[in-house]
Parts: sequence; structure tokens; C-alpha cells
Amino acid sequence: MGNEEIIKMLNADITGEIEAILTYLRHQFVCGICEISRTMEEIAIDEMRHLEWLSETVVDLGGIPTIEHAQLNLEGEDVPSMLKRDVGLEEMAINQYQEHINAIDDPKIKRLLTKIMNEEIEHKEEFSDKLNELPENVAKEPTLTIGSLKEGGEK
Repeated sequence: MGNEEIIKMLNADITGEIEAILTYLRHQFVCGICEISRTMEEIAIDEMRHLEWLSETVVDLGGIPTIEHAQLNLEGEDVPSMLKRDVGLEEMAINQYQEHINAIDDPKIKRLLTKIMNEEIEHKEEFSDKLNELPENVAKEPTLTIGSLKEGGEK
């Protein structure tokens, strides 16, 4: 596989990272200050690191990193739906990274993509755990969740 094809794959990964960053930050802002929003922010920062690593690799291969993002689906007017969307983004990223790891022969790039994919697996687990830990009243009355989760009102 030539550099051009690898650059195309890495730019697709960059596009996914940008979508995740924007989605998680939007969810974090809407949630206000609470444990869940801190998790969203920390994971968004991890995604920014992934974006940096991927961009550096594209440049090393002689390409230009994309700054494009997919049509954003900022689903989530309540915490449960936000977390479900976040889990879904991580699942898509994991699948895409696995496909790219399988397709690319370069051992250094495979190691990078494997490292990122393993972090995406951790992110999926973190979001899933947060979703499963929501108080029962939050899951049943999602429109009441954001205010009830803010600092001082956390359960």
C-alpha cells in the first residue's frame, strides 16, 4: 500500500477524531459541571492527542492533514442519549481503526493505530459505565437529568 492510500485512511481517522471532539465538548458544555461532564472533557482531550498524532503521521508521509469533519450529529438533549451517542462514536472509531490496522503494512503506523484503538476501547467502556451508573430517576426522566447532575446536586 502506498503513502497516498495510507494518508487517505489517516485523514478519515482525523475526520472521526474531529467529530468526536466536537460532540464530546458540546455534551460537556450542556451537562454543566459534574462527574459525567468531566469524563466527557477528559476524553475529548484524549481525542485531541489522537488528532495530533495522526496529523503528524500524515505530514511525515508527505500529506496534508484534513480539517474536515463529517456532518455532525450532535444528538443528545438529555444525559442518557448523549452517553449513548458517545458510545456509538467510540464503536465506530474502534471498527474503523481495526479496518485500517488490517489494511496498512507499515509496522510503525500499525502500532500507532493500535494504541489509539485501545484508548478508544477504554473510552467506550468509560461512557458505557457512566450510562449504566446513572441514577434510576435520570434514566426514567431524562429531561430532568442535566440539572440534577450538576455540582452540589450529584447523587
